[in-house]
Amino acid sequence: MNRHSAFVSVFLLAVGIFFSLVTESIRAKPAGPSPVAAPAKFVAVDTSNLMGSPDPLPPLEIVNAFPKLEFVRPVQLTHAGDGSDRIFVVDQPGIVHVFPNKSDAEKAEVFLDVQKKAKTSHFEEGLLGLAFHPKYKENGVFFTYYSIDPRASRISRWKVSADNPNRADPSSEEEIIQIAQPFGNHNGGSIEFGPDGMLYVGLGDGGSANDPHGHGQNLKTLLGSILRIDVDKKDEGKSYAIPKDNPFVGEAGKKYGEGVRGEIWAYGIRNPWRMTFDRANGDLWVGDVGQNLWEEVDIIEKGGNYGWKVREGDHFFSEDAETTGDEFIPPIFEYTRHEGKSITGGFVYRGKKHPELGGVYFYADFATFNVWGLRYDREAKKVTSNSLIARSFMPVTGFGEDEQGEVYVTAFDAKKGDDVQKASFGQLFRLSRGSIYRFERRKGEQVDTAAFPRLLSKTNLFKDVKNMVPAPGLIPYDVNVPLWSDGAKKTRYLALPKSGQVKFNEKGAWEFPEGTVFVKTFELDGAEGGGSHRLETRLLVHSRRGWVGYTYKWKDDLSDAELLDSAAIHEYSMAQDGDKPAKQSWYFPSRSDCNACHTKTEGFVLGLNTQQMNRVHDFGGAKANQIGFLTQLEVFTEKPAKPSADLAAYPDWRDDSESVGGRARAYLDVNCSICHRPGGTGVSKADLRFETPWQRMRAIAADPGQKRFLTEGSKIIAPGEPHRSEILARMMATGPGRMPSLASSEVDWDAVRVLGEWISSMPKPKAKPKK
Repeated sequence: MNRHSAFVSVFLLAVGIFFSLVTESIRAKPAGPSPVAAPAKFVAVDTSNLMGSPDPLPPLEIVNAFPKLEFVRPVQLTHAGDGSDRIFVVDQPGIVHVFPNKSDAEKAEVFLDVQKKAKTSHFEEGLLGLAFHPKYKENGVFFTYYSIDPRASRISRWKVSADNPNRADPSSEEEIIQIAQPFGNHNGGSIEFGPDGMLYVGLGDGGSANDPHGHGQNLKTLLGSILRIDVDKKDEGKSYAIPKDNPFVGEAGKKYGEGVRGEIWAYGIRNPWRMTFDRANGDLWVGDVGQNLWEEVDIIEKGGNYGWKVREGDHFFSEDAETTGDEFIPPIFEYTRHEGKSITGGFVYRGKKHPELGGVYFYADFATFNVWGLRYDREAKKVTSNSLIARSFMPVTGFGEDEQGEVYVTAFDAKKGDDVQKASFGQLFRLSRGSIYRFERRKGEQVDTAAFPRLLSKTNLFKDVKNMVPAPGLIPYDVNVPLWSDGAKKTRYLALPKSGQVKFNEKGAWEFPEGTVFVKTFELDGAEGGGSHRLETRLLVHSRRGWVGYTYKWKDDLSDAELLDSAAIHEYSMAQDGDKPAKQSWYFPSRSDCNACHTKTEGFVLGLNTQQMNRVHDFGGAKANQIGFLTQLEVFTEKPAKPSADLAAYPDWRDDSESVGGRARAYLDVNCSICHRPGGTGVSKADLRFETPWQRMRAIAADPGQKRFLTEGSKIIAPGEPHRSEILARMMATGPGRMPSLASSEVDWDAVRVLGEWISSMPKPKAKPKK
């Protein structure tokens, strides 16, 4: 029995046992925080010593390059190379925009519109690539890469209109090549002309997960490869020619057997997002998105095998996967999931605006919003430095160059409007908002990194650190539905610099002033020998550089907690308790990990919103509604227009008398919708927000977007059938594919029970009558 089959069997057995005991919880719920007295009146907290940084500030800032222009889902910026200095932006739903390269540009014209042709039923489909012929100024020819239905990728040749240089001739399309795609994701999509005049095409492995069809190591398929084709010539039966010097043409390809595709330039690629040529030396750079642990940067060599799916980065992924036998070329650089989760490849900087960054490769991470600069020594073939150069605070979808070699960023900003629940996925896809950003030098800020408190006792947030006595002014609070944290108990405080600075929003995120600090301490009950383990105290700080998360790990003697500069894992001895292991691992998140959840889409702050805060809290013996209490402290800029009784609230997760459906939806909102929502970074198109009508969640009776953990025919949520519901399988997994994926390895059995009861209560869809 293989590992997948074993998991399915164990899952089905667990579900069967579980729902014979639906009235009981497998494990005890973590206790709520102990009552802590709140201040009788507002006391401002001096948080000035946390307004600096333990890290050098990145040298660049990202600013809106064309503030008067707005796009939908921009994924590429480029130029025509014709001396016009125009900017072309690829919008994923199917439009190419063109406008002058001026910061005050007021309007972008539609250069090309393929919206009626482009398939956009998956997050990663649509219009993905644009490349202008090296002789575009003379011949007016350009090329696109977009998804079509039936599911495939199409590369087409077009011509500019004879009478309008800002408009393509819509009747000029000639299909160059069409590549069938088994799944909606991992399409790659970059098309670039090399210095040799050939067109290079970046193709992913076909999608799903784990490269189920073995495309990465199969030279008889175009998927999982970088292609090189000649679009100025045509071989018999083709709309292009295969260059004779490609590595797998003729005798060179015969050793691999019949059917080897001569178009392949390099292979063993998972999902190249994105690729670019260094305009100074012609090196081809690729950011290849990893699966479970590693993101990688590659410089592509002729005939190179980059390892997928035998290797992920420079590490074994599937040792028994078939391979051609060619030696694997390792990435020039890789980073772990502690630093990011989805690489966005960029450009080697060759502009004049930032000469100190000449030769630096700009790249980013889609999920954590970090932008790095990497220096590579071509002679020594090694990376000499890699450092954070900017923070985007939004998902970076691509980079671009103008004619002068200045680098830009394309990014998704948010969704238009608050109410998008009624939109179909196609409409939802087009309700996005995105912008183009440029890099500017950071001005006038010098940070003394040594001054930032390395010990929790130096933050001035606690009067007595060892005994966890908060400093005057800290406001204790609790939430209706805690984020699952492997069963840990949490104590929460809010520190505000001034009264009357918090903007209350009935439906959206509350807005907090600069100087705000959230303080959350984690403890694990059930330590071996009694008592509990005090694990960490996390701070979420609003400073001039935005929202930043910090992790302080407690010393064993609890005398203090020390600031961590990177993620860490520590094992704690626990009392033996049924199925609970004697050891429990705890993941201490990095600052990049914090960025992945505290996003612009979420308003950066999690937990302090109306639905979570509208509850009665025990303030050290005096019970009061938290929103009412904060109103009395004059925390808000304006008093809420409604009394607390008339404001929305999640059901109390700890109260079994509450509606099982309401508790299930609230749990999904808090634990899953951070990524799985409009504007989120999750690949699935499911919308798991609490307020989304269940009929429009895009999860009920919906097929999973990637790998199935269960048998064929399973659904994300299968009404009436928890054993066929992928969402439960993901929650019960403890390895790759587990949800939630960050900083959790223990199964939340209470949540499995509640969601299972909810799914069981749904009526099964009626079987379709046989014809």
